[in-house]
Amino acid sequence: MGSVAMIGITDISDSELAHMSRAELLALVEQSLSSGQLTFGGAARILRKHIARLNQHEFAELCGVSRRTLAAIEMDEGNPTVNSLNQVFKLFGLELGLQRIYTK
Repeated sequence: MGSVAMIGITDISDSELAHMSRAELLALVEQSLSSGQLTFGGAARILRKHIARLNQHEFAELCGVSRRTLAAIEMDEGNPTVNSLNQVFKLFGLELGLQRIYTK
């Protein structure tokens, strides 16, 4: 796929995402999250479907959250705790953190 950092997540079809390597997909999700093109829920859904390749029930069980919590996260509903989000993203080597938005 060439230079993943220059491609927006909205420019890539579901079938193209399915053929990306784990490293390419993780880089794309991270870049899309930090640029605001992707929500935490969208990121969780893409990673679950294309890296873990599990359904919601299986993935929720693996993460230690309820399927209902995972579904709400993926649909960007409710107010998930930082702990719940970290449980979902931990399996991909990711966690929530602070990022400087202004630089001098």
